Amino acid sequence: MSIEKLGERPKSLTAIAKESIRRAIVDGHLAFGSQLSENVLAGQLGVSKTPVREALVQLKLEGLVEVQPQSGTYVFQPTVEQVREICRFREIVESSALELAMKADSAALADALAQALAPAGGTQDGRARDHDAAFHGAIVAACGNGYVQQAYQLVADKIHALRARLSVADETVDSCQDTHAHIMELVREGNVKKACTELRTHIRSTEHSYIRASLGQTPAPADAPQAALHHAIAGR
Repeated sequence: MSIEKLGERPKSLTAIAKESIRRAIVDGHLAFGSQLSENVLAGQLGVSKTPVREALVQLKLEGLVEVQPQSGTYVFQPTVEQVREICRFREIVESSALELAMKADSAALADALAQALAPAGGTQDGRARDHDAAFHGAIVAACGNGYVQQAYQLVADKIHALRARLSVADETVDSCQDTHAHIMELVREGNVKKACTELRTHIRSTEHSYIRASLGQTPAPADAPQAALHHAIAGR
């Protein structure tokens, strides 16, 4: 029996709405704990309320949206304890991914990590956060274990959301690139034990910064939510 290969289907309005709202949350344009209006979101996206409502249900299942009965729908608000749990989870999953990736091919991993490092001379406009995401993502991507990668996806968006709310003036953010470079050198040397220890220490050192990010943030420009929401739907 032959199966005809189907062409790529266009994204549904629900999928587009979900991605637009998810990006606005993860990129920090929608504040933690802020109320979400189906009417407002539908107006910004230029769609009816139905795909927005369906998108919010899916985002609730992913933990990015919280529904409070007889109150409304809100962007998730991580507690201090939840941030700590995320950091502990990261230590376990990322160090396991690093060990697997190094045992498979340390040289290839080192090259991938080198590509993720910020260029010499530093970064501007918060780009250090993008390099941080790329560095840690490269470790997980190289581990070769689908279950580890799926486990990481449980907290990946929440990590990105916390990272987006870090102050660019945070000393921990500034020091991340030096730590990343050191981990990359340990990977290139093939020193699994030291590389994993350094990675766990690095993740733990960011915990206080993430807790501060969960408790407050610098407001985004007034038009940022609408611009972010329109970005993903512009090509529809």
